[in-house]
Amino acid sequence: MDFLSRAVSIHCKKIGILMSAQLHFIHGPSEANSRNHSFPVTASNQERPRMVPTTHADLLDGVMAMLGHRIAVYAGLRRTMIAAERGLTVGDLRVLDLIIELAPLHTGQLRRLSGLSSGNITSIIDRLEGLGMIHRAKHPTDRRITLLTPDAERCAELDALSAPARGKSRPMPDAETLKQVHAFLTHYLGEKREDTLGNSGQ
Repeated sequence: MDFLSRAVSIHCKKIGILMSAQLHFIHGPSEANSRNHSFPVTASNQERPRMVPTTHADLLDGVMAMLGHRIAVYAGLRRTMIAAERGLTVGDLRVLDLIIELAPLHTGQLRRLSGLSSGNITSIIDRLEGLGMIHRAKHPTDRRITLLTPDAERCAELDALSAPARGKSRPMPDAETLKQVHAFLTHYLGEKREDTLGNSGQ
């Protein structure tokens, strides 16, 4: 049994509970939502009932669904709002997030990963560089290739603003569970990074 399977087998239930809490952690209580968002919770847009996972497979599927889509929705909405306040468009943010996660990248990789045209990529790179969010550097062995890297300080500021606030009333895991969750996500995201770069023509 590999590391990922062991981590899930030992702590899958705790991880599932944590991820459910993390959705609340990111999205915030309903009172805050109704105060700060344009779309109040109504009978038509209340969260649909979800089946409570009972088996190991159900728990693992639930965790993967939360990682792959549900958390991304809420975190993405908040991050897009914060980025817009700093003059970034949705396209800018998509490219910036790719550079932050997968740097160093060259423009060909960005074009394939983002689905944007060469002209759009060039405009976005120019804009991000002008805002001090990224840097360009020549490839060490092929001077024809320009590599793009994030500015650590400026991107850390954006990440800090985009991160959900820690509310005292929100449930948090114990230290050991948090270590297991961190190890699980580190391994999971490491595999995703390798797969993504492998498919981008690195």
